[in-house]
Amino acid sequence: MGQLFKVTTWGESHGDSIGCVIDGCPAGLKVGHDDIRQELDRDVPFPLLTRRVEENSFQVLSGIFEGETIGTPISIIVRNSNVESDKYLKIRNRPRPGHADLTYRQKYGHVDWRGGSRASGRTWISVIAAGAIARKLCILKGITVSSRILELAGTKVTEENLRSEVKKLADLSKVDNDATGGVFEVSISNLPAGLGAPHFNRFHADLGHAILSVPGIKSFELGSSKEAATMKATEFNDAFQVSGGKVVTTTNRAGGVLGGITFGAPVVFRAVVKPTPSVLAVQRTVDLLKMENSTISTDGRFDANYTPRVLVLAEALSAMVTVDHMMISGHLNHDSLIPASERLRYDAEK
Repeated sequence: MGQLFKVTTWGESHGDSIGCVIDGCPAGLKVGHDDIRQELDRDVPFPLLTRRVEENSFQVLSGIFEGETIGTPISIIVRNSNVESDKYLKIRNRPRPGHADLTYRQKYGHVDWRGGSRASGRTWISVIAAGAIARKLCILKGITVSSRILELAGTKVTEENLRSEVKKLADLSKVDNDATGGVFEVSISNLPAGLGAPHFNRFHADLGHAILSVPGIKSFELGSSKEAATMKATEFNDAFQVSGGKVVTTTNRAGGVLGGITFGAPVVFRAVVKPTPSVLAVQRTVDLLKMENSTISTDGRFDANYTPRVLVLAEALSAMVTVDHMMISGHLNHDSLIPASERLRYDAEK
């Protein structure tokens, strides 16, 4: 993903390791072990909701020397240490409803049936690692990426009732062996105007492409776009006014983007997360070897609600898309953060 700030990920859910390669990160960015560690530690914000919690032991293999990036590809490897592959053996020929088991078989024939392979949310831990680098670059420019849960299982969520709702859903999942979904919102603030392009490199189009790539996300809504279907233009349009010598809008129903280009207001979007398809409850499916109707009950571990974990991925991807567009638009040097006049005598230890 990306044009100048490019991220490639690799690995399967129950493979030995998962990782990413970040190409295009400029030299001179200070990145410590703790910067990546603190993002990986956000992988499971509510252990109550999942039955697989990994240590996420990682190693930076290249691209960072003496605590700073050197302009070459950054490779990060994250180990898998808590897998239970045998539980997937008995269902390997019975695709889980709502899961990519069927489409992977239709496309490839030969697949890794353990834990969902590349279709598993586990494989996105490498995106969180890459997001740690992108977030550091955003911070340099004063750009912040934040998120919040709006709904869990159809119930509106606030900071006050979030933990109680999480516990309620975790307890419910133990009783009915089922899963639930939710809605979340992400805001990217302090963006400069002018990121994006009129047609095939629209800022929100690249953002939507990234967010909709996450397993379990079923919709992407920029600003108040869902409400636009029931409003008149004079109601939906954000009026302009001059404030502090700048042209600003009185509202932000557009979500920070007009014509595919940012105009300085926060870019705000919402997304819907579906229930995890792998559940212990009995579901109808087919036996691919016998080509007959069958049933399935997953013995493997699943998330009672995946929404809180998706927030971390959405923030990481938002930071990555933002950095890429900052480079494309010339707001961020993609070769080096160190001024050319200082590079010959630069000493990282000073």
